[in-house]
Parts: sequence; C-alpha cells; structure tokens
Amino acid sequence: MSQENVEIAERANAAFNRGDVDAALDRFAPDAELRDLLNAPDQSTTVKGVEAIRETWTLWIDAFDELRADIDEYIDAGNTVIGAVHWHGQGKTSGVSIDVHQFDAYEFRDGMITRVSLGFRSRAEALEAAGMSE
Repeated sequence: MSQENVEIAERANAAFNRGDVDAALDRFAPDAELRDLLNAPDQSTTVKGVEAIRETWTLWIDAFDELRADIDEYIDAGNTVIGAVHWHGQGKTSGVSIDVHQFDAYEFRDGMITRVSLGFRSRAEALEAAGMSE
C-alpha cells in the first residue's frame, strides 16, 4: 500500500505544478488538513477541509508566477510519504522570488491523503514526525 501512497503523492504534486488544483485534490479526504509549519501567504497554520485547501492553493497559485514544488526525492514512511521539496516561484505583484528547500509530509488513510504538513527543515525532523528515524 505504501508504494501506492507514493504514486498518489507524485500525481497530486504533478497536478499542483500544472495549476490543476482539482486534480491535485482528487485523492484528498473531505476532512483533510493542510499544515504550514513555516509562514503561509495567508498567515494561517492549519487549513481544514478539502474546499479550504482548494481556496488556499488557488491563492498561492494566483500570487506567484510559475509556483512549483519540485520533489527531489520521495521517502516511503508507511502511512506517510515524505518529499524532499524545492519550492520556487516569483511573486506576481512584488517580484520577490522564493527558493526554498524543505521536507513535506503526506499522511494517508485508506488510500486517501488526510494531512499534508509543509515545511520540515530537515529529513530527520520529517522522519521523526512520521514515527521513524534515519
């Protein structure tokens, strides 16, 4: 089941990078959560429910030119998939570039994404949050 989770995370990320929020959310549970451990553009730390995630991602995509989350590596951690992510883009209004490397975690239940936690600063921190160690 965990390889299937990796594939679901890959498809969701590819859809997000295309700007296809609906396809990105296709395998999200209706009560899924998005947790931003750093600073989200909308100043919130947790967004609950797939519709709220849709609104948040749409805000992000609308705020940046070519916002991308390029995953350098997926780590299979059982019911959690961790991605080594390179976020980049440029603010449409401000022109400020973002270039951030972090680890994001996708938690699964019954083949559905139930929580995405963005912004772990290290592989060890992300693995620890998933109940594993390096």
